[in-house]
Amino acid sequence: MKNLYTLLLVAATLLVAVSCTPSLPDTHSASRKQAEIYPDYKDVTIPCNIAPLTFEIKEKGATSFLTHFSVGDKQLLLAGRDVTPSLDEWRDLLSAFSKPGKIKVDTYFKKNEKWYKNKPFNIYVSADTIDRYLSYRLIPPSYVAYEKLDIMQRDLTCFDEEVIYCNMLLSSENNGQCINCHHYKNHKTDNMQFHARQNFGGTFFVHNGEFRKLDLKTDSTISAGVYPAFNPVYDVVAYSVNNTGQAFHTVNHNKVEVQDAASDLILYNPVKNSVSHISKENNMLEVFPCWSADGRTLYYCCAHFEVKDTANSVEKEEVIRYQEVKYDILARRWNPETYEFSRPDTLFACSKMGKSATLPRVSPDGRYMLFALGEYGCFHVWHSDADIYMLDLHTGEARALEKSNSDDAESYPTWSSNGKWIMFSSRRDDGNYTRVYIAHVEPDGTTSKAFLLPQSNPSFHTLYDKSFNRPEFMIEPVQFTPLEAAQVLSGEALKVTYTENCK
Repeated sequence: MKNLYTLLLVAATLLVAVSCTPSLPDTHSASRKQAEIYPDYKDVTIPCNIAPLTFEIKEKGATSFLTHFSVGDKQLLLAGRDVTPSLDEWRDLLSAFSKPGKIKVDTYFKKNEKWYKNKPFNIYVSADTIDRYLSYRLIPPSYVAYEKLDIMQRDLTCFDEEVIYCNMLLSSENNGQCINCHHYKNHKTDNMQFHARQNFGGTFFVHNGEFRKLDLKTDSTISAGVYPAFNPVYDVVAYSVNNTGQAFHTVNHNKVEVQDAASDLILYNPVKNSVSHISKENNMLEVFPCWSADGRTLYYCCAHFEVKDTANSVEKEEVIRYQEVKYDILARRWNPETYEFSRPDTLFACSKMGKSATLPRVSPDGRYMLFALGEYGCFHVWHSDADIYMLDLHTGEARALEKSNSDDAESYPTWSSNGKWIMFSSRRDDGNYTRVYIAHVEPDGTTSKAFLLPQSNPSFHTLYDKSFNRPEFMIEPVQFTPLEAAQVLSGEALKVTYTENCK
């Protein structure tokens, strides 16, 4: 009886499987338009090792849906409004691409007992792989709940996500904490850092695989290190030190302003555990350092700002004149033998265009620089006019990445380790939440249409209540657990020493 029951169960399972296998309709009418889908993956270029693109078909009033993927003789037919290829099905499709190609996507819908076929669209597949991992900070878009932060890492080849550090491990109602500015040297995690503010404040710093907690504040500097930049070749880290404040709009779409009352640049030597000033200029606001690919030039953003009414503080003056603060991109040559910096040269004079540049990042081959460009200020993540630009460091030509930008805020641009992909945060979907978008870099320095970070559920992004900030590519996962990081942060900080030259 037991064997008979088993046979009947197998037969019933096979019958259900056969009956649920979708098939294309025998007859259909042609629709004059492409399907409306979310996320919008129509005509995007993706890496050959990316996780499955899942999406929802938005046809109103339809009762049934079919989606047909085809690559040469490889076919995949899925039923349902939510199009969710399995990992095995998707990898089978992508296995066809040893060189650039495309996946043809046909969508069908049934309305009033009649089938219709939309105009097809393509998903272009590049032979350029993307780094396997990325990390980002998850944060509610409300400053009331800012402590509920996590730094996460995600496997881009699938949907696996893990916690790098949970802010609530050392945060309590009366002793809050904030974490920010995770950053890596050459996309690896054996040299990396992130900051903790307030409760158990300090910088979690990994130097050649060794964990430590740093106190980067000295009597000679404005603050502890804020915005970091690991030198890609030499064992030093550049930081800006900042006295920042926030202002909140009541009706302005941009909502939040983050302003520098004062900022300088410092250099940290992790071997000597010492810092020295790179730049300390009166009436100059200096933020967002980044290094050239050869490690011998430091780029950063700089704004000239002077108080006009001596009865005001800098903070009050900046609140009044916030739209006048505009940052140029400057460059200083660095001598790794003497640790000395040259006087600054203006690389890109955004202020003369009535614009402001932030967050420069140089490509791994040293040819291009990404940055965010907006009307004013240094915190473009809330500025709806901000776009991502590409500066050719050979020719000096800068241009907006028109295929990748949108009508809302773009910020936090960064490069993959092979320089073939860029990633940035965008508020294009609803104006409130930042989400991760990825675009392919073409040989001429232009980029393709950007695509939203894939999720296993196509409704994930419309239901999830946190923003994705500061996305960073990684070629490997972090080498510690959240509890190990919390243990380091809960201990005493190693205080740095200040010298005129930290060599």
